Amino acid sequence: MKKIYFILLLFPFFIFSQEPLKKSEKILYKNERCLGVNLHSLGWGMHGRRTWNDNVRWQHFLEFDIASLKHPKQIKTINTFFSNAKGYDYGKLNSTFILRSGFGKQFLLFDKPDFGGIHITAIGSAGATFAFLKPIYLEILYQDDITNEFYIETEKYNPNDPNHTPYSIFGRASYFNGLNQMQLQVGGYLKVGLNFEYAKKDHVIRSIETGVIADAFKIGENDFLKNGIGKELQIMSLTKNKNNFFTFYININYFFGKKW
Repeated sequence: MKKIYFILLLFPFFIFSQEPLKKSEKILYKNERCLGVNLHSLGWGMHGRRTWNDNVRWQHFLEFDIASLKHPKQIKTINTFFSNAKGYDYGKLNSTFILRSGFGKQFLLFDKPDFGGIHITAIGSAGATFAFLKPIYLEILYQDDITNEFYIETEKYNPNDPNHTPYSIFGRASYFNGLNQMQLQVGGYLKVGLNFEYAKKDHVIRSIETGVIADAFKIGENDFLKNGIGKELQIMSLTKNKNNFFTFYININYFFGKKW
């Protein structure tokens, strides 16, 4: 029993005599890349970024976003008179997606601790926004004068056509209809947000970024700019279209992030 007491008395000395944990050295990687999913309040798509480290605090990057864009008042409907009808957006003139390409800066707010945690940075970027508008094609119902049977014709939506009403529209046609009639409009964007990087390994990027984006397709009317850059995006026919879009976004980078 005395031997046991003696060992217990010495046990704290063995604990505190151990060497302290060595602080791991951090590597300042010069390059980064990431690719992920982009979700925003008016659609979804993909996001990519190529980053260069200037120093411990600052980075600069090139980025791109490819995402769908819908009108805030766009509502999906269906012809309830036919059980196999397809859903469509009544009054929608063009299916729209946007491509953003720009330059930005990133500033370190909170570094990741040696034992893990979250790396937080503030980002700001600006660049060009390219809007691609593809005409909407619908399946329109007609009734044969002799047999009284219904048949379907694929037609480009025209709000002034008396046959293009909610009662005669069977549903959306194939998305590939109208690709050869696609139009391009050019604008610009500004983006600000916060990036939260949480990967356990320093050379891997696992991050969630959230913030706001302003896209402008018409910026002022004066003698120098005339009608500005671009114009209102003709997405809908039955409501006022917009030339500026203010959206909240989330970028989720999980599978393709890397530092080197």
